Amino acid sequence: MQEVAKKTEVEINILREGYRRVAAEGAMQYFLLIQLCIVDHMYQYSLESFTTFFFKAIEKTEQFEEEEPRVLALRDMIRMTIYRWVARGLFEKHKQIFRSQLTFRLMQKKILHVEYTEKEMYFLLNCPSRADIPNPLKEWLPDLAWYSLQKLIEVEGFELLA
Repeated sequence: MQEVAKKTEVEINILREGYRRVAAEGAMQYFLLIQLCIVDHMYQYSLESFTTFFFKAIEKTEQFEEEEPRVLALRDMIRMTIYRWVARGLFEKHKQIFRSQLTFRLMQKKILHVEYTEKEMYFLLNCPSRADIPNPLKEWLPDLAWYSLQKLIEVEGFELLA
C-alpha cells in the first residue's frame, strides 16, 4: 500500500509540474489585465471575473490523452478567451496597447520566438532621437522622424540607412 501511495505521489508531482505553465499563463494574463488601469482608470477587472473566464477556457479546451498537447491547448485557449473578454471592453486605441503588452510578454517568456536585441526593443518602446544632425529633407520628412531615424541608424542592422 505504501508503494502505491509513493508512486501516485510521484505521478501527481510530475503532472503538477507540467501544468505549471498553464498557471503561469493565467498569472501573466491577470497581471497584464490589472495594469490596464494605468492606461485608463475605468479599466478595472476583478479576480473573480477573471477566474470565471479562466475556468470557462479550461472547460472549452479539447481533451487529450497526452499531457503536452493538453497543456499547449490550455495555454492557447486561456490566452484567447481572456483576450476576447478584455478586448470587448477596450477602446480601439487601447486594444493595440494590450496586444503589444501581451506580445512583448510572450516574446520575453520565449513563447513567441522572435529574434530581437535589447537595443531594438528599447528603440521600439522609447523611440529615442538624435538631434545633432540637421534634417536635409524638411520638405517631406518632419524633423521628429529625421531625428528618430538618426538614432535608429545606431541600431545594428539599420546602419545602411545612413
